[in-house]
Amino acid sequence: MKLKLSLIVTLVIVQISWTQKCDFKIREISSTIIGSSELIQKSEYDSIISEKFIDFTPISEQQVIHKYPKIFKRVDSCLTYNSKIKENKICKNRIQPREYSDYKVIGSYSGNIVVEFQEYEGWGFISIDKKNGASFFSLGKPLTSNGKTAISYSNYYGEEEIALTNLKTKQQYVIVIAHWSTIESKTYKNTYYLKLQSTFCSNNRKEFNYLKIKLNTKTSTD
Repeated sequence: MKLKLSLIVTLVIVQISWTQKCDFKIREISSTIIGSSELIQKSEYDSIISEKFIDFTPISEQQVIHKYPKIFKRVDSCLTYNSKIKENKICKNRIQPREYSDYKVIGSYSGNIVVEFQEYEGWGFISIDKKNGASFFSLGKPLTSNGKTAISYSNYYGEEEIALTNLKTKQQYVIVIAHWSTIESKTYKNTYYLKLQSTFCSNNRKEFNYLKIKLNTKTSTD
């Protein structure tokens, strides 16, 4: 009887845990700019006719260094890029497992060179301004339709990280939502609409939520 009761209690706890993990809780982790995010109805999401996201223009590391020598240089196994504040670098280290790092210049967009990199238990994208070397990091690939703001999203060990960036100032509004993952995105006039799917819910059911995210002030994208 005690064993049976214990099993029932365990099942109830697990079921409650599953249900709780299906909750949609937005957590702001960084905000150098004012932004907002809110849940919307499926009907509003479906009504949005998305602007087209800009494709990256292919460019190699050698071409970047040759074309923008004041900003980019290759030093040993590192790509360095200079801003007004300091010199930054991204390096390759494929020998030491716990210090592993690698990178690749994958293209340009809206005045930025984008570098994809990997490291031990980490990854992401660095967008670097061609004119002044100012940069910003995003966990996911940056997406933009008009070159003023960009959205990125990627799931890091069960947490969906969503970043909205002002491409002129490189300021960001970053949120995290646990146990949800973005499966589709739309954009219209610097407002972004995301369709998210639950990754761990009760009874293994997949649930969906729809999120609208934007920068609040008009001056933030001037």
